[in-house]
Amino acid sequence: MFGGACGARTALTTAGSVPLERPGCGDGVRDPDEACDDGNTDDADACRNGCVLAACGDGVVAAGIEACDGAPVEGSPCRADCTVVTCGDGLLDPGEVCDDGNAEDGDDCPSRCLPASCGDGFLHLGFEQCDLGPANADALAYEVLQGGLGVGVLPVVASEDVASFYDYRSASSHTGLEALGESRIFLSVDRLTGELSLVTHHGIDEGTSGLSQPDAAVGASFVGLPGGTFVAVADDKPEEFFIEAAGVARGSWGFHRNTDGGVLAGLPFPGSFHIIVTVGAHGGIDAWSYVDGSLAPLPLAFDEATHIVVRTDPSACRLDCTIPVCGDGRVDAGEICDDGGTTDGDGCSAGCDAFD
Repeated sequence: MFGGACGARTALTTAGSVPLERPGCGDGVRDPDEACDDGNTDDADACRNGCVLAACGDGVVAAGIEACDGAPVEGSPCRADCTVVTCGDGLLDPGEVCDDGNAEDGDDCPSRCLPASCGDGFLHLGFEQCDLGPANADALAYEVLQGGLGVGVLPVVASEDVASFYDYRSASSHTGLEALGESRIFLSVDRLTGELSLVTHHGIDEGTSGLSQPDAAVGASFVGLPGGTFVAVADDKPEEFFIEAAGVARGSWGFHRNTDGGVLAGLPFPGSFHIIVTVGAHGGIDAWSYVDGSLAPLPLAFDEATHIVVRTDPSACRLDCTIPVCGDGRVDAGEICDDGGTTDGDGCSAGCDAFD
């Protein structure tokens, strides 16, 4: 007769046999001291290694149950409820300015959870025509730059060839844009032929203005001239204004009681070029300016180079997230003019490709 005491399970052995393992966590049998036992030692399921139930905040991500637990996931913080902070989840978390609960990039709150703005690279539907982010740019047809700042300009439009417009007589120019004690430069276009030129003159003619121009001397260099540029008017003498080398012209003028200057003609139009003008003056010249097509002078500084830029390649998207188009009143690269309309005979052709 056999007898025994009731108690905890123990490993049993028999002669010549391997000891039987004591039941424990991971054997698939839930013992009284176990909260669970799923028969494995996987620490990332609902029953963690140690036979305790997985819980948010225990530091272990329970697969299929939690998105995170404590530590950030791919740089995104983990919330107290073990969900990952995500733009588009509808909750306004630190670092987000907005969160509309979706990942749409065309609404008021794009997928970066920052309010839509021109230049963010997202097309804000109903508000923007385009948005290329850092590639947004204003490409003006004509621009004058100095010191890194640019201003859109237009050519002075004449109804005659540039030599006739310059009207050299009495040792002076007579464009009507001369000024006492001032050097001026501007683009001029012949309305009839479309020929573009660069005109410069210094001082004023006493005989026609009644103003006495003091003794003065001006020196200037023109670098970056496109191929085919030539001196159409050299004022007093050819040696005062000449092509020095390919792409380079020099001017050196001395005058008293009259003007001096000249014309560089043959500029491609339409065309793309960038001319850098450096000017120095002595004596009776104390101002330097660019004359816009409106005939208003734009003040410039003698001690900085003046950049005159003409372009034919328009921007795909402006800085204000609009697309350049003929008739919008802005003269973008690729246009000759733009008067805000698309009719002929009003100064600018319907296609913005000619002064008429």
